[in-house]
Amino acid sequence: MTDKELFYFTGKCLMLDEQTRYRHEIIDVSSTNRINWQQFVTLCSDHLILPVIYLKFQSQDVLQFMPEVLSEYLKEIYELNVSRNQLILIQLQEITHVLNQHNIFPTFLKGSGNLLDGLYSDIGERILGDIDFLVPEKDYLEAARIMESEGYTKTSPTPEYLDVKSMKHYPRLSHTGFAASIEIHRLPVPENYQSWFNTAIIDQEKKPVASLAGCFVQCDHHKIIHNFIHSQLSNSGHANGIVSFRDLYDLYLLSGRTAVQEILPQIRSRQKEKAIAYFVFAGKALGISGRFYPKSNLTSWLFSKKHDLNMRSNSFYQVNRSIYFLGHQLFAKYMGQFIRSFYSRRMRHSLIGRLSDRNWYHTHMNYYRSFFSRK
Repeated sequence: MTDKELFYFTGKCLMLDEQTRYRHEIIDVSSTNRINWQQFVTLCSDHLILPVIYLKFQSQDVLQFMPEVLSEYLKEIYELNVSRNQLILIQLQEITHVLNQHNIFPTFLKGSGNLLDGLYSDIGERILGDIDFLVPEKDYLEAARIMESEGYTKTSPTPEYLDVKSMKHYPRLSHTGFAASIEIHRLPVPENYQSWFNTAIIDQEKKPVASLAGCFVQCDHHKIIHNFIHSQLSNSGHANGIVSFRDLYDLYLLSGRTAVQEILPQIRSRQKEKAIAYFVFAGKALGISGRFYPKSNLTSWLFSKKHDLNMRSNSFYQVNRSIYFLGHQLFAKYMGQFIRSFYSRRMRHSLIGRLSDRNWYHTHMNYYRSFFSRK
């Protein structure tokens, strides 16, 4: 099985509960030894979907056709994730309680928001990273101060040249007594998308959490918009021709609550084609073509071709992502910051601080080294 075939096979595994016809294909693939299960596990691990894969295999009774060591491993990962998510739910209660005492009511984002909102059929279905939550801008630094007073500390030092007040989110905080790090957001998404998706828009339709008083989650169509921005824009998924199965599975579950196409008018016009490409490809990747958007266009065709070329050739993937990365660093970042420094005192202060800080050069070189060493 090629990398490309393995990718689309994995998408079918995620759809087992709905598309039960895939059960026979998965059993046949396993019985005829046409799959390298180690490669399958590696792909699912990279996409953070091992627990949900276990649940799909279990619900459709296909684990008996898998190697025993694979079944046991999937079960172990699932059980570990259940335990971690139980601890995270306790942590969410604690965060909400502490902030509520200071009249701050957080809006939980992404995975933690979905978990609180009952999106997943099982507490162990979704692997969560950080706990992201949004607070009003006036409460942003106060919320950080409160959490630090509760024992949370920065996971890495913040350089003096960074203006914390203007960052998208406060530097990541962790606590030895809790399972997950937290990110306190001043903005839900990067500043260049604020004109059409921002805190004011989210606040108009945010939902109180039924199981936890004092906090909110985004409405379902805002979750889909955020899913698209996070996957394809701020993480450069569209430019690089990549998607995350974890994001696609969240999109699939959200599509059961609200029609994906209905959110397109809320997306800025020049980003709309990218959203369509994402939705079209999501259907293809999960083996349910046409579900999220009925027809392809040039942008979606090009995205699909780029993704499949990535699957076929690691050289193509490395060259493509390197060209985009270097172009973005040179034009959007370096030149953009230099131009803005002429009319922004904050940017000028930040730029001078970076260039005069010896540690910045070391950190910067490590950043490049890390990027180009990534496979």
